[in-house]
Amino acid sequence: MNFRSDIEENVRSGLVELLILHLLTEEDMYGYQIRQELAKRTDDAFVMKEGSLYGPLYRMSERKLISSHKEMAGEKRFRNYYHIEPAGREYLEYGKKEIKFVFAGVFKLFGWQEGKDESKDQ
Repeated sequence: MNFRSDIEENVRSGLVELLILHLLTEEDMYGYQIRQELAKRTDDAFVMKEGSLYGPLYRMSERKLISSHKEMAGEKRFRNYYHIEPAGREYLEYGKKEIKFVFAGVFKLFGWQEGKDESKDQ
């Protein structure tokens, strides 16, 4: 039974939007840049496949959490930059509080101490 990918996807999927919004509080970014920063700044906990980033970006755009604008990148190419909107900032702040609350409960239930290094393979 291959359950690892199911668990990995379920754990990460709910967090992706909040992580993207957090990155966008620092600066407007284009898709590839977001992918690179997510991987780098989470120590590869969030390595997104090509194209899998655009679903969350589209959903957040539909809900007016982010907006986008095109900028020239070279002579004939455009990049689509994403920008966090006030509703996105509000969503992010609530999401951060909820994650902290939920993870504190999970850590308590599992008997983990916050900050203690728990290996993924254990």
